[in-house]
Amino acid sequence: MTDDRDPTLRILFADAKQDLAGEAFTAQVMSQTKLRYSAVAGRIGVSLVLASCAWLLATPLQDAVHLMTQNLAPLSLVVSLIDVDNRWLAQMLSPVNNIASMTALGLVVLRIAYKKAFS
Repeated sequence: MTDDRDPTLRILFADAKQDLAGEAFTAQVMSQTKLRYSAVAGRIGVSLVLASCAWLLATPLQDAVHLMTQNLAPLSLVVSLIDVDNRWLAQMLSPVNNIASMTALGLVVLRIAYKKAFS
């Protein structure tokens, strides 16, 4: 390279000509790769265990929810708060016109208040 070139480019090319510590670098990369593979394998294992537990518990949980919604109708979360006579209006308001949506909204408000108070 001639001297009329940019000095920054000369420094970069000089740095590029240096030899890297091959064995140490390779050993470090391999150890990090093994750690990542073991972490991924652990996550997959935990996911499979949780999925099998969820699969085993799906029917009993569905039965419990079915009993709760059928037999405990006054306490059910899907009970409308306001009775609306118009069918279209009732369907449009159904996502927010029940106890479950008001409970969820209340929990969101409590979370926002908690974050404001303790941040």
